[in-house]
Amino acid sequence: SKNFCSQYGYLDPDEYATIYSPEGVLPGIQFHDGVARVIDHMYVTNTTYAYGVIIHGECDFGGSFELTDASTFKIVAYGYDSFDDTEPTITDFYLLNTGQRFVTDWTKWDLSVLGKVVRVEFNLVACDNGYGKYGLVIPAYFAYDDVAVRFEK
Repeated sequence: SKNFCSQYGYLDPDEYATIYSPEGVLPGIQFHDGVARVIDHMYVTNTTYAYGVIIHGECDFGGSFELTDASTFKIVAYGYDSFDDTEPTITDFYLLNTGQRFVTDWTKWDLSVLGKVVRVEFNLVACDNGYGKYGLVIPAYFAYDDVAVRFEK
């Protein structure tokens, strides 16, 4: 479509457990009316910012990234069936899978496996060499569009 969302933010796995997000929480989407619905799918892709770092290793985040056959970069989705839920259902989508498959086109991601949810939070996770002195060296961005939601009749 003509519009899409560029999502930013991640939970750093280091000892500081810092969340890099303007709101102080993992970024995501939610149904404000509190009614749980199935998010059937959305289309996702890498951003050019992430592409530049992954392919060319150009970054200034306290480390460098070297693309290898073992390199990975993925989105992890945490689906919550209520606002009080603390045990999410989890699924992931690889933006870079074992150094070979790098997503450059809009790709359908099946989120129906999360079941009925009121909110979904997204985290970005890289392979071991995707982290440097200050956390993730790959920019914590991905783009999504065309979120398809199942509504009860």
